[in-house]
This record gives sequence, C-alpha cells and structure tokens, in this order.
Amino acid sequence: MYEAIERNAHHFNDLAQLVQRPDADARVAELRKALDDSAEELNRLPAGSDVDRDARARIYRGLIAASRIVGQLRDDAAQL
Repeated sequence: MYEAIERNAHHFNDLAQLVQRPDADARVAELRKALDDSAEELNRLPAGSDVDRDARARIYRGLIAASRIVGQLRDDAAQL
C-alpha cells in the first residue's frame, strides 16, 4: 500500500532542499503522485470494522494533506 512512498522515501528526507531546486517541479509531482496513489490504494481496501474504517479515513486524509503541503512548499519556494 505504501510502496510508492517507500520508493521515494529518500526524497522526502531532503524535502526542504528539494523544493528549492529550480528543477524540482517534476520530482515534486512524483512525490505528490506517490502520496495520492497510496491514499487511493488505502481507500480501495475492504471496509473492515468501524475502528479500521476510522483509522484508514484518518490516514487517507493525512496523505492527501501531505500531498497538498508538498505542493504548497514547492509553490512557496518557487516564488522566492
């Protein structure tokens, strides 16, 4: 479920520097796609218990928020 994020983990570790690079748009798009893809995979899991659904919903929202934050960091860095 988190394979896309795991493949890009080393880029997340240097996110502050990555978003400031002039050529960061493609890499940022890839990171956002990894987060979005993982959220969608999570969303497609079987329903499970109420506790499971609640936990997955929280993780889903967190992944979507993380994707937006990565995009905003890039936008902010590009304007400097």
